[in-house]
Amino acid sequence: MTAIVGILNKKAAVMAADSALTVLRGDHTRIYNNATKIFRLSDNQPVGAMIFSCDSFMGVPLTVLFNMYREKYGNQPFPTLQEYVDNFISFLAKEPHFADAELQHRYLRGEIGIYYDKVKDYTAESIKDELNTEDGHPVSDEERIRIKRSKMKEGMLAITDTMEGLDDLKKKSPEFEKYSFKKFLSFAKEDIDGLKELCEEDDLPSDMGDDWAKGIYDYLCSQFYYDGTGIVFVGYGTEELFPSLIPIYVSGIVDGRLRYCYSRDEEEHISWDNESAICPFAQCDVMMTVMKGISPALRGKVDETANDAISQTKEKMIEAMREAGVDALTIAKVQETDLKEISDRHEEQIQNFIQTEYINGLVDTVESFGVEDMANMAESLISITNLQRHFTASEESVGGPVDVAVITKSDGFVWLKHKSA
Repeated sequence: MTAIVGILNKKAAVMAADSALTVLRGDHTRIYNNATKIFRLSDNQPVGAMIFSCDSFMGVPLTVLFNMYREKYGNQPFPTLQEYVDNFISFLAKEPHFADAELQHRYLRGEIGIYYDKVKDYTAESIKDELNTEDGHPVSDEERIRIKRSKMKEGMLAITDTMEGLDDLKKKSPEFEKYSFKKFLSFAKEDIDGLKELCEEDDLPSDMGDDWAKGIYDYLCSQFYYDGTGIVFVGYGTEELFPSLIPIYVSGIVDGRLRYCYSRDEEEHISWDNESAICPFAQCDVMMTVMKGISPALRGKVDETANDAISQTKEKMIEAMREAGVDALTIAKVQETDLKEISDRHEEQIQNFIQTEYINGLVDTVESFGVEDMANMAESLISITNLQRHFTASEESVGGPVDVAVITKSDGFVWLKHKSA
């Protein structure tokens, strides 16, 4: 796991990252504190990148990929940071190593396996209450198969609903917008056919090939990845006066198409109207607590409790009105009252308070920071996350030395702290 942060103002951009790397070996988890998560993209241009989640792409370590990119394009300037990002995406999509058909099928089978496990787990969990009849006797074999088939379809739709519940994820990945289901089937038929044997082994209906194919197609074309890598590009284009930060998510290549998407809501472009930004990624709950004065989990609980209290108050009022003999028409009107406006106003007031009392003050302070203060803040945000995990988590998934790099228009990419230096 990972904690990374970018801090930007008109003077510079600072990046900081922990060094923890979580490795799964069978049923065991090992954590190593030697991972590199900040990379120089050019030896003479002011650009860099940070990574989180997976540390490889199509089985190739990102350390290797960034070195390859720097050797090939490191001396080529681009007018904007966005054009650096576009060039890196093009590099991944056209790199000859990833054109290998077997490698792409291997990646696809891995994604199919992830998708299959999600549906299988959903099915197993959701059928528990339906495998017995009302009189307590087990259901017939025919009914059991019907229930499983129904729940499997629900599971496939649940994944789609998850995708559609996120911003912009109804859209397809850029390179899959014109990718037809027919073309996908011609590429993936043998890989999908392998699910029949898995279903037989797991006592699931094995005649749902069409459902599997459509569900996997929707998942692969979407902008939602269970097993992807976040890459955060930071720096300046040659025509940019102030720094920017642009995150993307990449997963792999299927049928010659790169699965990637932008996270435009998380972008930051420093300008005369946007003079500073603090951008945490991955395990950012502790950093968000510092920035907002309340942990995201606690904030969610406060909102949930407040909504429950509002609903309970309404029920108590209705009960008291009945006891007082209030007429049924008036009670009915109270019952029909929509309380969403009240809960929305409550959440808005809390958010306004957080924005005014915490976020604005912190961001305004960063506007005046020099490079050293920005670096200290970035390192401290990572270190406090490490400290919190050390005392409270069963696995110290944020830890090790904190790497810190700064990028300025004049000096380019400079390491301030680097464990290998």
